[in-house]
Amino acid sequence: MSALLRAAVPADFERLAVGLPPQGLFLPEPGLVTAPVAMLLARRCEDLRTAQGWGACLIVEDDLLVGFVVPKLPDSRGLAEFGYAVSPAQRGRGLAGRAVAAFCDLATERGLAALTARTDPGNAASIRVLERNSFTPVAPCPSGLLRWRRYLRR
Repeated sequence: MSALLRAAVPADFERLAVGLPPQGLFLPEPGLVTAPVAMLLARRCEDLRTAQGWGACLIVEDDLLVGFVVPKLPDSRGLAEFGYAVSPAQRGRGLAGRAVAAFCDLATERGLAALTARTDPGNAASIRVLERNSFTPVAPCPSGLLRWRRYLRR
């Protein structure tokens, strides 16, 4: 796994839900994720680990938690949707782009065929992250969100 990504365990997100950093890390500032979302991510992390042995990752720089990357379980074709978040104070430094690149490498190593992501049409930074990581636009979601896909080399 990349030096930027660290495998997450459910306890990492449970700690975030109560305002604490994952074990051995520091938070750049409070509010990376709300308590309900953190608990949802803890459950998703457990489901991923149970089903496939890997999944959610923390984005870590030195001892600082700067964000996370969390996929959904892949479908029968090996296609999985994923999402990512970077702490507001850490944005604009290329961390999201490097984390997405590292996650694409990990997904390739784990045998996935493709990754998809959704982003708000007004989120220019996220659009640039996906474009720079070879994601291409596909039909938008009915909700108006933009949808992106990247085929992975196997």
